[in-house]
Amino acid sequence: MRWREMENITKSDGGNAMPGAGSKWFASYLLSNIAAGIISPLIPLYIVIYLNSNVFYVGLVSSLASAAAVPSLIFWGNLSDYAGRRKIFILVGFFGSFLTLLQIMFVRDLSAYILMLVSFQAIAMAAVPVSTLIILETRQEAEWPQVMSTFSLVSAAGTVTGLIAGSGIIVYWHSPSVLPAMYLIASFIYLTAAIGAIALLPEPGRKLIRARLHNLFSYRIVERGRHFPSYVLHVIPFGRNKGETHAFSPTMRKYLFTTTFLMFGFQIFFVPFPVFLIDYFHAAESQIFILYLLNSALSMVTFRIAGILVRKGGIRKTISFGIFPRIAIFSLAGILPLLAAYGRVVLITAIIMYGILGALWSLISISEVTSITKLAVKANRGKAIGYYNSLLGVGQIGGASISGVIAYDLGYTVDFVTAAAVVLIGAYMILRFYPENRGVPALKT
Repeated sequence: MRWREMENITKSDGGNAMPGAGSKWFASYLLSNIAAGIISPLIPLYIVIYLNSNVFYVGLVSSLASAAAVPSLIFWGNLSDYAGRRKIFILVGFFGSFLTLLQIMFVRDLSAYILMLVSFQAIAMAAVPVSTLIILETRQEAEWPQVMSTFSLVSAAGTVTGLIAGSGIIVYWHSPSVLPAMYLIASFIYLTAAIGAIALLPEPGRKLIRARLHNLFSYRIVERGRHFPSYVLHVIPFGRNKGETHAFSPTMRKYLFTTTFLMFGFQIFFVPFPVFLIDYFHAAESQIFILYLLNSALSMVTFRIAGILVRKGGIRKTISFGIFPRIAIFSLAGILPLLAAYGRVVLITAIIMYGILGALWSLISISEVTSITKLAVKANRGKAIGYYNSLLGVGQIGGASISGVIAYDLGYTVDFVTAAAVVLIGAYMILRFYPENRGVPALKT
């Protein structure tokens, strides 16, 4: 994260920061991320193993869940700013997650499952865009970097812990009947997080104006649509804030389209891949959890490395290191269906490949956000990052929806090769923005 002197960011009637405000309420977000980690691999498992369906519906359900999350994130972020309240939205998100996941007790078919996931995503997003502002509003500016770093670590560690816990539950309770039970376990963890938030979460005494936090931004550490970030700072605002220009530059619009196109290509691969392992290699539920765990853990580990690479090697080199190995892995995955006879060895190799893809995402994410901050004028920077976050979601929706169709009708090899081709086109598009020089380059305008 990048930090600079901030001026005139409070409302005229805002109070003072709360120096040394406690961080005990981070425990609530730790719990909520543990719950999210437990349920994150369940869409392909529940649809294919529990409901005896196929990859087409995995793509459909994934896209619908993401489609519910994107506008909800924008709605809740703007509503919290308009209301000038923070704590109530976190409680809505946590209690709402508890109640919506309880619907699993009544899920008997795919339509009921979709209803549960869509309602969960729509309400859970209430807690996402306010957490960062609570930190900024309850801390002195000098404390922001350290506290935000700690919060980011807690959030990521919660997701990884949830995946580890889910793997343990699956191994101990080796039966498809454990899958709905895991949603119930996650729902009660959300309830615990909500109760903890009531007791520990402060209501800030001052209010910051989100749009004026030009030089602060947050990254999406995990890219899958059903893993929406635990916190964001910027969302697309309703209307235009004071000081904003009328529109983004043509270069900015092209760059945002390119990042959306890349995410579209990534999701063509990511969504069907776990189902492919189940169909061709009879991967167990625990192995799918390990797949997701390795991906998320390596993404978290390489996050800081990516920032160093951007500073020392430049954006072009860093994003190339992220994209081109992905193209190679997507292409190599196209031959995996031909190696089904080798069973366990190929399955382990595929899981490792999926983990490496998580590590590469950090290089791409850091590079893209850094580029956007350089392309945007100061007054529009927060808005641009808000559009970036939301348009990544649009790419996830599109990629997920088409992936199921390709994999089901044409096969997994065609799906993986298609993903590689789309990302290769996206790589050509995005590298045109960067000149060949070291350091963090100035983008072409």
